[in-house]
Amino acid sequence: MIDIVFHVTVSSNSVGYLRYMLANYRNLADRPERLKFHAYSLDWISGLMLGRNFGIDALTKLPYARGSSGHATAVQAALRNTDATAIHVIADSDTVIFAKGWDTLLAEAVGPDGQYGMIGAPYEDTGSVNAGDTPYQQYKKKPTAAWLALSPRFDFRSLEVMPDKKNFIEIADDKLSDTFQMPRGSFVVKDVGWQIPMFLKQHAIPYAVFDLLLPTDKSAVALKGTSSYHHEFHWHSAPYLAHQRGSMKHRFRIDPLSVDFYDACDRFLGQPGWRVGPILMDRAVAPFQNVYRQAEHMAKAVLKPAKTLKP
Repeated sequence: MIDIVFHVTVSSNSVGYLRYMLANYRNLADRPERLKFHAYSLDWISGLMLGRNFGIDALTKLPYARGSSGHATAVQAALRNTDATAIHVIADSDTVIFAKGWDTLLAEAVGPDGQYGMIGAPYEDTGSVNAGDTPYQQYKKKPTAAWLALSPRFDFRSLEVMPDKKNFIEIADDKLSDTFQMPRGSFVVKDVGWQIPMFLKQHAIPYAVFDLLLPTDKSAVALKGTSSYHHEFHWHSAPYLAHQRGSMKHRFRIDPLSVDFYDACDRFLGQPGWRVGPILMDRAVAPFQNVYRQAEHMAKAVLKPAKTLKP
């Protein structure tokens, strides 16, 4: 029985998400004792909270960071901590497992005798609600850093994932088109993990991705009718995983987007006894956060430079 080690990025806003994640992943696993959780904190508040008997197995405190660079810094540190003794999974804290026995399915797919070296969640296809029709897109049909399972049969420690959003890769030939699964004439946005498709090809690593469904899709089951911002992933034609997105911004089960997502997950899972909500402190602080957010929004509106009419 091989361990499954999760590497999770956590900010002060996403501690509640991690609480739900721990309960959810462990209660739906066939072998919860083989699960290990390594958190990477991006600020002193989350580092302090996670250091107090939180239920994780390891904690790495990183310098303060936010956005893509913060996420990538944590993922980069996680990759350096992978080895051949376990299945390593890089996962966002706002992901929810739907499949009972998900760990057995995963171990069979990317374990020592598995078919794949990497399996994970893809980006939305061009033309979807959130991706749009712009020629500037994230790569397609290959695993992303949102949820990325790595086989112990391959060495991923040299994989780089830092973003470079000011520059793009033009898909100028069929080789690049095949690597990034994008048409000629389009441009690859260098977001977190844009190097993954090239790494897979260079090292001849077999991979697979889940089927991504939006809540508006006819085949959506768990999240049907919720915000189109959310992602539902199927594996073997059944719901396996879901991703809220935006855990550094949306407050866990307080902001409407998060309430929408987690209420739907709980309904699909049959209102499980282990389900987790915001703690009393989260609710107590929320009104003050609302005032601060409103003031910040007004300040940005006042300070925003006025648009000038072009001659």
